Amino acid sequence: MNNSVQINVEDALENLLVNIPNLNVYKTNRVGAKLFPSATISASVGGQLLGNYTGVYEVAVTIDYSDTAAKISQEAFDSEYCSIFEAFYSETTPLFTKIQNNIIDTKVYTARITGQTPTIKTAKRAWQRGLKISLICTPSELDDGLRSLNFSQRQNSMYVGVI
Repeated sequence: MNNSVQINVEDALENLLVNIPNLNVYKTNRVGAKLFPSATISASVGGQLLGNYTGVYEVAVTIDYSDTAAKISQEAFDSEYCSIFEAFYSETTPLFTKIQNNIIDTKVYTARITGQTPTIKTAKRAWQRGLKISLICTPSELDDGLRSLNFSQRQNSMYVGVI
């Protein structure tokens, strides 16, 4: 597996947002200042579903959209937020398919928008609004590194590194 499920999901969602003009998209692992307007994607892997050692994970994602209140009205801010929302919503293509089309080594089973946080004006004069997405996914069995191991009797030493 090249990357973790968390990084793959963040990368896929970033790819869905890059076509929005004048939007700076950041992931959680980025350090330093962020330019307005910005969307910050943060994915966190929850516990395994269906029991231990299944490899099926629930991934919670938050996308926080921010813009300066000094240059943009709340109406314009809400309009820009709707363009982010529209990047994930489609009547023809489900969200999990859009995400799966941007991931190579993670299998996405379901993805849904589970909520939003309200528009607020922070003390630093910035509008902020969030979107929450829930995914159920697993690392791809074709790229997890286990298929290259030989579990025959004479090569059992390869099994030790996996445990």
